[in-house]
Amino acid sequence: MQNLGVRAIAITRGEKPILWWLGEQSGEISIPQTKVVDTLGAGDIFHGAFCHYILQQDFVAALASAAEVARYSCQFFGTRAWLKGDRFGGK
Repeated sequence: MQNLGVRAIAITRGEKPILWWLGEQSGEISIPQTKVVDTLGAGDIFHGAFCHYILQQDFVAALASAAEVARYSCQFFGTRAWLKGDRFGGK
């Protein structure tokens, strides 16, 4: 991807650290351990959260924030149950 001129790249790997590249910089974002109930939708939740956070934060911070939302969602069964909690403004 870098050879094609893509400047910002991230690779998620489940519970393993996210690998990222931004121009000449690169690094990893650790994923805190959590009690996983269901991972269904975690990738979609990550991508949606990233699209939200990238409008407010730099690339690496947006990845970390999106990872936290996706990690939190994995503690609940199904793709929407986590929205009912108060952590992200649900009711």
